[in-house]
Amino acid sequence: MNADSHTSEKSSQKPGLRCRSHGQFATWLAQSGGSLAITTYTSGKLVLLGTHQGRLRFRTRKFARPMGLALRGKRLTLAVQKKILLFQNRGAGRFKLRQEFSTGKVDAHDVAFGRHGIYFANTRFNCIARTTPEKRFLRNWRPPFVPKSATKDHCHLNGLGMMAGRPAMATAFCATGERGGWRGEDRFTKGVLIDIAENQVVASGLCMPHSPRWYRGRWWLCNSGHGMLSTFNALAEQCEDFCALPGFTRGLCFVGDYALVGLSKIRKEHILDAPPVRASGTGMMAGVALVDLHTSRQIGAIEFVRGGREVYEVLFLPGIRKLDVQEV
Repeated sequence: MNADSHTSEKSSQKPGLRCRSHGQFATWLAQSGGSLAITTYTSGKLVLLGTHQGRLRFRTRKFARPMGLALRGKRLTLAVQKKILLFQNRGAGRFKLRQEFSTGKVDAHDVAFGRHGIYFANTRFNCIARTTPEKRFLRNWRPPFVPKSATKDHCHLNGLGMMAGRPAMATAFCATGERGGWRGEDRFTKGVLIDIAENQVVASGLCMPHSPRWYRGRWWLCNSGHGMLSTFNALAEQCEDFCALPGFTRGLCFVGDYALVGLSKIRKEHILDAPPVRASGTGMMAGVALVDLHTSRQIGAIEFVRGGREVYEVLFLPGIRKLDVQEV
């Protein structure tokens, strides 16, 4: 990655968050014709990043523990504490609240639009669920290794990958039916990728995986604890390294020939500590990495140098250079 960097124009005006771009990131975003939405859940911020006359511009909006993000047309959905929020683009990239779904304490992670509404990874109840105005959620699928009676987090199901409008892949920290089993030391080596339609684990041996995404004919995911962007090789039934990155990888989207990967700094001895990436010698950064899919190399990044240590999701919004989302 190019070591040259610059601080965004508005960073000095926003003491709560300061960011800096590296390499080709600012140029790429300016040429992309779109903007980014990034959730930094521990700091309670939704970061809205765009460009003006080639320079980065950002603003932040406060939410209670913002996590998964998804876009379909003019609709934007965001998972926050005890709710799934649905916004509508009212023009010029201004998203206003359209509907709230009260889910209760489900620890929702990934969210996605599908054929039957909004789907989300219901982590506390170990399932993929759908929103509904009538009740807290509708259970759509549960891993085969989790008992039906489970109402506490067993495997830390977090990632949801969609295909043709249906839930297709999920990630979890381990394949266990034991309450709190994901908190064990084997979470560094027992992460799994699960085929929802086949109802079976298709890859294992991962380190706290997240963000399965289908793109250009194959599955991608974050092998988070190794700081890796990875792909799934169905023939070999394993995940393969694609690009090593300087942080705990979590949050993933694609724009043409590029991948945008969320990066986090993880606190040592925290439950989400990641010894493999800490020991890699690459250092750790909080922000978003820009990866060239042709070369498998990181060519730029936006780094949060203050105010956002742990990224959960990154979302690209095409055709919107100046983005705003109503605080709730």
